[in-house]
Amino acid sequence: MSEGIFVHRVLLGPWDNFIYFIGDRPSRKVAVVDPAWHAPTIRAELERLDVELAAILCTHSHFDHVNAVEALLETHDVPVHMLEPEVAFSGFACENLRVSKPGDQVRIGEHLELTMMHTPGHTPGSCSYRLRDGVVTGDTLFVNGCGRCDFVGGDPETMFATLKALIDKLPAETTMYPGHDYGPTPSATLDAQLRDNPYLRHATVGEFVAHRMDGKTPNTSLPPAPSDWQPDAGA
Repeated sequence: MSEGIFVHRVLLGPWDNFIYFIGDRPSRKVAVVDPAWHAPTIRAELERLDVELAAILCTHSHFDHVNAVEALLETHDVPVHMLEPEVAFSGFACENLRVSKPGDQVRIGEHLELTMMHTPGHTPGSCSYRLRDGVVTGDTLFVNGCGRCDFVGGDPETMFATLKALIDKLPAETTMYPGHDYGPTPSATLDAQLRDNPYLRHATVGEFVAHRMDGKTPNTSLPPAPSDWQPDAGA
């Protein structure tokens, strides 16, 4: 990453979620993106990295991206950022919630500034976080894939427009950091995705919708957590 900034990922949970620690090297302050599944593991990683948690950033409200937020807040008094359209859609609430607008910026330490980008399609208020030469995309864009649009609040036509805007607006060398480990590599540049990602090859919205929704029923519920998973009590 750029001088003064680092991105560190942890693979966590039964659905191969990536939890990101995005930090400012001089101050050792970090934002954690989409803390889920096990707060003690996230706290232990903060200690191992010898960094200070300064903010929690949420790409969207699905439980596999936020179910450790409240447990982390029990030990860390930090702001939690989520876009207003997602809060309105989901009713998400927690202590220290900052209801944000597209284009709002979150500053961490001396060198790190993240811009909140509205990237709907997977959910109405999905957010990607832009940093110098990277973008954290949550469940909007994966390596060689993209987020499902059949869950409640999903919209494949909106997703098509979102993906096109991401590719058109961001430099080709931008590194994309997805919300799950669903591809052959943990991350990829956008120009590599233009070459390899089948969901970015469709010339028309009709072609994209047919591909993304093949075999899917619109407005389905989010799958439940695995039966052997127990909610984190913040121990």
